[in-house]
Amino acid sequence: MTPRASLRRTLALTTSAAVLLLLLAVLATFEGAADMSAASVAQALFGSASGTDGTIIRQLRLPRVVLAMLIGAHFALSGMILQSALRNPLADPGVLGISSGATLAVMLFLLFDVFLGTSDSSRLDNYPVTWLPAVAQLGGTGTVVLVYLLAWHGGATPARLILSGIAVGAGMHAVAMGVLSGWGSTRIEVVLNWLSGSLYGKDWQHLYPLLPWTLLGALTLPFIMRPMGVLALGDDCARSLGLQAERWRLVLVAMAGSLAAAAVAVAGPVGFLGLLVPHIARRLAGGSPRHQLPLVLLLGANLALAADLAGRILIVPDEVPVGAVTALLGAPFFLYLMARRRHA
Repeated sequence: MTPRASLRRTLALTTSAAVLLLLLAVLATFEGAADMSAASVAQALFGSASGTDGTIIRQLRLPRVVLAMLIGAHFALSGMILQSALRNPLADPGVLGISSGATLAVMLFLLFDVFLGTSDSSRLDNYPVTWLPAVAQLGGTGTVVLVYLLAWHGGATPARLILSGIAVGAGMHAVAMGVLSGWGSTRIEVVLNWLSGSLYGKDWQHLYPLLPWTLLGALTLPFIMRPMGVLALGDDCARSLGLQAERWRLVLVAMAGSLAAAAVAVAGPVGFLGLLVPHIARRLAGGSPRHQLPLVLLLGANLALAADLAGRILIVPDEVPVGAVTALLGAPFFLYLMARRRHA
C-alpha cells in the first residue's frame, strides 16, 4: 500500500470511529434506568430544564459519558505505548503490574482516610476524589520503579520487565485483597464496586482531577512518537539510529504507567482495554504508531463507552461494571493471542 493510500485509509477509519463515538455518546445520554424522551434530553442539554430529568442528564449521564471516553483513551494509549516499548503484544497496564500498584495505593489511602474519620464510609462519592489520581500516580510510579529494579541486570530487557511486572502485580493484588478483607464488613461495599472497574455514581467532581493527567499525556505525545516507533523495531535498530533504548524505554513505561494510574484512580482497574485496542488499531490501520494513534484513542473511547452503556442497560435497574464487560471481551482475545504465539 502506498503512503498516500495508507493515509486515506487512516483518515477514513478515524472518521468512522469518530462518528461511531458521537452516536454512542448520544445513545448513552438517552439510555439508562430512567426512561426519557428526546425532547427531555434536548431540553436538559441545550435548554434550562430543571427537576429530575435535568439533574440526571447534566449531573449523572453527561459526566459519565465524558469519563468513559477519557478512561478508554487512557487505557488504550497506555497499552499501545507498552506494547511498542516492550515489543510484546501481550503487554498492558495489568500485565506489567501498574494497575495493581495504583489500585493498592488508592485502597490504602481510602482505608487510612476512613479510619481517620474524615470520610463517610458508607458513600464512595464522599471520598476526597481530588487526591485519588495523585495517590494512584504514586502507586503506579512506585510499581514501575520496583519492576525496573527487579528486572535490571546490566539493563532491563523487555522479557525481564514483563516477568517482573507479572510477579509484582500478583503480589500487590494479593496485598490489596488482604487490605480489603481487613476493611470490615460494613466498609467492603465502599470499594468493591470500584475494584471491579465501574463508573457508577461518577460525576463532574471525578472528571476534574483526571483532566490534568489527560492534558499532560496529550502534551507529551509529540515527543514520544518517534522513540516509540523506533523501539518497536528492536534495541539494535534503535541504537543504530542513535536512540538510547534503555533510557527511552523507561520514559515510555513511566508515561504509560501515569496514564493508566490516573484512569484507575477514577474508574478502578478496568482490564483488557489496553490489550485489545492497540491490536485492533494495528489490524485496521497498520503502519507506524503515528498512523495508529488517533484510531487507538478513538477506539479506546468507543470500547469503554460501549461497555459502560451495555452494563447499564443489560440488567436494569442494576448495573454490570464496565470492567466486567471488557473482561468478557478481553479474556477470550488474550487466550487467542497466547495460542497464536505458541504456534508462531
